Amino acid sequence: MKYLRQLLVLFAAVACVHVDAQTTSASPGGLTDSPIPVASHASISASNAAVFKACAVAPTANGACPLDAVFGLFKLAPNNDVLDFKVSNTVPRVVNQNYGCIVKLNQMTGKVRVLERMTLPETPKTWGAGGQPYGTSADRKTISLDVTLTIYNGTISKSWDVANGDPAGHYLISAFIENSAPVQFEFDVIDPR
Repeated sequence: MKYLRQLLVLFAAVACVHVDAQTTSASPGGLTDSPIPVASHASISASNAAVFKACAVAPTANGACPLDAVFGLFKLAPNNDVLDFKVSNTVPRVVNQNYGCIVKLNQMTGKVRVLERMTLPETPKTWGAGGQPYGTSADRKTISLDVTLTIYNGTISKSWDVANGDPAGHYLISAFIENSAPVQFEFDVIDPR
């Protein structure tokens, strides 16, 4: 992982369309080396729907809560403005390819704390920087970061870059936004054809 980017999303409408975002109920507690079970697409979608439904009726006084989320590929300008976003569950293993999520929240402005946990199929050559490290698993396949993101027009976004040495295979990102249940994104990093 080269580094994490905070993005100013110019077209927040993308986050308003739910396209099979994936959610399960992992805990932000201690990291383990045990494999993360892969749920069926149907159970992930059902969990995701339950999280968004619960957040839709939660009082905003309880803090920011996710209403919807999408994962995909970003194309960024040199100043990090978003030029394009494409929903995708596959990421080409090409150095500097940007990927990440856009999450619609029940708040329009402000800042939000996010604990993000990323698990890779193998240990990467480097984890890079971007956020306050919260912990790394003993096998170094999983890292947790504690970041504060700015809410723009009711959305937050997070982006990672593919770095030299990132492994191909199945990845999992869990985003714990304030005190809400996590939003999880499963995707595959693949070698281009």
